[in-house]
Amino acid sequence: MIEKGKSVLLFLLVVVSLVQSYFLAYSTPYMEAKVKTDLDYVKTEPLGTEEDVKNLIFPEQLVIHLGNDKHTVFYPSTKTYYELILDKLIIREFKGMQRDTVNSVDWDQIRRENQGVELRFGRAVPFDLLQRVFKIDRDFLFFGDSIDRIWIYKTKGNDEVRTFFFSSDGRFVYESQRADLTVGDVEGYVGFGQYWDPYYTIDGNLYIPEKPITKLLAMEVAFDRYTTEQMQDNLFFDPGSTRTIQDSKSGPKFYTDGRGSGLKIEQDGSWLSYTDSVAPVGGDNDLVDNVMAAVSFVNQHGGWNGKHQFVKETNTETGCAVIRFQQYYEEVPIVSGGGMNFGFMQLTMQQGGVSSYNRSLVVLGDKTTNKSLKQLPGGDELRKIIQNKDSGGREIEALFPALRPTMKKDTVVLSPVWAVRLADGEVNIIADSGPVIANK
Repeated sequence: MIEKGKSVLLFLLVVVSLVQSYFLAYSTPYMEAKVKTDLDYVKTEPLGTEEDVKNLIFPEQLVIHLGNDKHTVFYPSTKTYYELILDKLIIREFKGMQRDTVNSVDWDQIRRENQGVELRFGRAVPFDLLQRVFKIDRDFLFFGDSIDRIWIYKTKGNDEVRTFFFSSDGRFVYESQRADLTVGDVEGYVGFGQYWDPYYTIDGNLYIPEKPITKLLAMEVAFDRYTTEQMQDNLFFDPGSTRTIQDSKSGPKFYTDGRGSGLKIEQDGSWLSYTDSVAPVGGDNDLVDNVMAAVSFVNQHGGWNGKHQFVKETNTETGCAVIRFQQYYEEVPIVSGGGMNFGFMQLTMQQGGVSSYNRSLVVLGDKTTNKSLKQLPGGDELRKIIQNKDSGGREIEALFPALRPTMKKDTVVLSPVWAVRLADGEVNIIADSGPVIANK
């Protein structure tokens, strides 16, 4: 009898064990914490779009060398030709890199006599970032260098194509000895420039249109804007603990959270400055790591309010790295002046962490009104303007058309201007546009 009872008990234990095993294997566990944590209420509201770093790196201008010392320039706003050339180049392969000194080639002679195209980035782009846009061979010793130009040309006489990447320190060039390019490719790029506005250069750096430019529009654009509450939710660790330090109807508004991070809203709610008091301090700053971290931070905290371009990286005396992204509208960069902040994002990075974040809260719409064709000066008039520009002893590295914003109540007026970029990355407006004057 006792043995029979033991057998029944053993059977029941086996059944219970099988039932428990079944529920453990096939049931959905209840994972919600009984005690709420600080992270339970941190919900980031998606605002702007996310972006991939490869879309933030593109040439500031394409200089087309036509031969016989004739040239033209395509900007991103020269949409059709610019995109046709760039789309063809990003699918080509650049292999067999060999380094040489920049003086190994007479570039002035190449510029005058040989047909080709220069891709000018206007800032140091590490090979590691450039490789995300172009198919560049990684298997060479100096892949850690940075590039500010790519020059592809057809040699005169033997119809050979040569491709050079220019080191941003001005000392070296890297030749791709196995570039996937043909003479027909180069002739096609040059062919796009045959009937475009002629440009000339004196020093090989600045290219000036021989005549006034009449292909840019002034326009008025309606806009929305991110609210202070939206940005607090996106940036503060605990939005519920926000304190207002100052709340003036006429001046900036300051906010802080429980960790000591600060938020300043100014320019009538159109500009944000954020500081993080617990960002890492000191240590080495790797440019690639900082750019990638900056892009990731914007993706997670506000998103991108339109097309942007990586345009600047500088190291401060404190060891921080300042990363800037320039906003474009209809493929033209927006450049503000007169102390107004508009049209860019700027982040201060420390070891991949963000210690400050500055951006526009304005979101420009797609529809434009009150459009009018404008004329920008060219030729001798523009050359004299450039010569008279007080750049504080800094070299002028680039000239390009831009849009100057003017805020109205419900719209932003965007007006064409000429802008220059100085050697330290500063961008200044040097000439406004006017009404189109018919050729006599």
